[in-house]
Amino acid sequence: MLISIIVPTRNRVPLLARALQAIKSQGHESYEVLVVDDGSDTATRSVYPALMESLGSAFSLMLVGTDGQRGQGPSASRNLGIRSARGEVIAFCDDDDLWLDPCHLSAVATLFKDHTAVELCIGNQRAVHVDGAVRDLWLPTLGTRAVGRPMLTDRFGSITVADLIQSGGFGHLNMICVRRSVVQAVGGFWEAVNYEEDRDFFWRCVDASTALSYTPATVAQHHVPDPTRRVNVSSALQQQERWLVAAMVSQHIAASVKSPAIAQLCLAHEGDLLRRLALHCADHGQARASLGFACQALGARFSFKWAAYCALAWLKSLRPS
Repeated sequence: MLISIIVPTRNRVPLLARALQAIKSQGHESYEVLVVDDGSDTATRSVYPALMESLGSAFSLMLVGTDGQRGQGPSASRNLGIRSARGEVIAFCDDDDLWLDPCHLSAVATLFKDHTAVELCIGNQRAVHVDGAVRDLWLPTLGTRAVGRPMLTDRFGSITVADLIQSGGFGHLNMICVRRSVVQAVGGFWEAVNYEEDRDFFWRCVDASTALSYTPATVAQHHVPDPTRRVNVSSALQQQERWLVAAMVSQHIAASVKSPAIAQLCLAHEGDLLRRLALHCADHGQARASLGFACQALGARFSFKWAAYCALAWLKSLRPS
């Protein structure tokens, strides 16, 4: 079974080389890697020929735009890779992360070959912060909820949408493999956003999948971006902008999925984000903006306590500037 792995990148050759070498260590031989370079500078692109030659024919490079141009972003880059992918299964690896388990793709291929109803599978991911702190479980409660579920292979067990909703997060792209038919059904990544696009993609794919599977094996390592640097999309945005984009992503998921449970999860998350925005605006003397966000938050996730806060925010908004 051919598995296509999409790796978007921009101006990070040492990290990219590390990620690609880790993929090359996979025991499964039927795979292709599509590296999508999103407008890297000339110095970076000059290194690619030697790097790609050292990796072998399974690795191909797609250059987007001219040297050093403004990037289109990871959503469009991944969609470009998806459109060129030939594999029945699609996987992802960010250029600053890496896969840890050389048996990962072999186990995934066996799962998808033997269980045709399974359309999305998830492994565990370890997160490493810039201060060296390590988070060993990306979805803290999923492993516990998966205990006792029917095993599909010696590695993967069956899970439900309800398990994922209660898992304490969502599956990062490094952790998931999805049938191409599902990726095509959801239209790939939503290109209107380049922040939290992975959360949007994950829940829409979960919603479109017939059956889901999980392994507690740690298949990937994620390096959490340094919030003080602006080289990543997530760190380039200010906190207020992140909340605004994340709230919009929550609305997009809720409007796209058929599952009421997933929609409710995302609307509740939107309510939490709008509350943060309301409090942030209140702290910065933006009374009318605070009231607007507070009322939206109340509509997304009602509580009597927050209704009282909205009333207080309304009174504050009546005061002269």
